[in-house]
Amino acid sequence: MTLTVRRTLLTTLLIPALGGTAASVMAWTAWFQGEYVYELPSFTARWWYSLRPAENTDLVWAMAGITFLSVFPLLSEIVLRKRFGRSPSPEIFFLRFFLLTLPLQAGRLLLPLVSTGFLTPSWGLTITRIAWFARFLGISSLLSISIFSSDMPFRRSGSVLGMGALAAMGIAVMMPLDITQPLGNLLFLTGTKTALALVTVSIEVLTVIALAGSAYLQHNSRYYLLTVSLLMVVLGTDLVFFISAPLIIPGAIFLLVGVIGFAEIIRKIYQWI
Repeated sequence: MTLTVRRTLLTTLLIPALGGTAASVMAWTAWFQGEYVYELPSFTARWWYSLRPAENTDLVWAMAGITFLSVFPLLSEIVLRKRFGRSPSPEIFFLRFFLLTLPLQAGRLLLPLVSTGFLTPSWGLTITRIAWFARFLGISSLLSISIFSSDMPFRRSGSVLGMGALAAMGIAVMMPLDITQPLGNLLFLTGTKTALALVTVSIEVLTVIALAGSAYLQHNSRYYLLTVSLLMVVLGTDLVFFISAPLIIPGAIFLLVGVIGFAEIIRKIYQWI
């Protein structure tokens, strides 16, 4: 994958980040004006298995979480593009790609329009599938960090990204959803919670272990620190995805610290950048 292709791909992914930021601003404006309401569902999701009755504050937490998922990647890309725009590092490219998949979840802000009847339930299903597609696409890009931190040629990154996108799309399209169960975290309930948890956690564990293995093979202590930063990014992503109180707070902190640490360690590994 050439530098031009990488730039084009990342620039294209900036569009959802800008759109998500704009949608977040409009949602907050409507909420302050009392025009953005959500008919409280029976449940809200916390982590993988815990379901509790939804509360009035859940909508605010959901809006705050989605705003973070839109604004943080946008600001991160601006900084990382300036510092690593011509970097040959595959790790930093896949980190930037991962961050720019997060704003694809901004469509979840439309779910209250389904509960009020402004949009049909089919829109809610589409929104949920896009959110899960973005989640698995992001996880696959994190796995690519571990794969390409070894000796795999970077020119194959396009094929790896393409396969990851196809796999993420397949999972998102085929997962069963319960249209009668909108959740407080602005998603429809999926009927395969256990299977999704096993798949997601397995890929994330493999991602961290693979990067630790690369550190061991290269006998480079900085890659161990990179592994710790990647672990924080993974944990933060899991906690933020469900945008439920109080998990959003430590999730955002983990994600922020992990990204900053990852970028700084990559700068030291590639000293001449």
